[in-house]
Amino acid sequence: MLHDPSAVDIAVISAIVFHFNIYRRDNKVFITNLYKINQIINKREEEPAKETNKELVKHLLPTIYTGYKDIFLKAALDKLPPY
Repeated sequence: MLHDPSAVDIAVISAIVFHFNIYRRDNKVFITNLYKINQIINKREEEPAKETNKELVKHLLPTIYTGYKDIFLKAALDKLPPY
């Protein structure tokens, strides 16, 4: 079964359960640090900048919300709501 590399399932488990899960073939054990995580986040934040905000909303917004597409635009988010 292939997994999407962008989807990571992280769970907090006890040491005993961790020990038994190491030997399961479908589990992958690895270590990381906050520096590497921040590098990955920064890289992913730079990639969507290739598309304009309207193209990104059109591409990612589910069809049931197309009537509300103006709400998701950055220009609409920059305005303060009326007092």
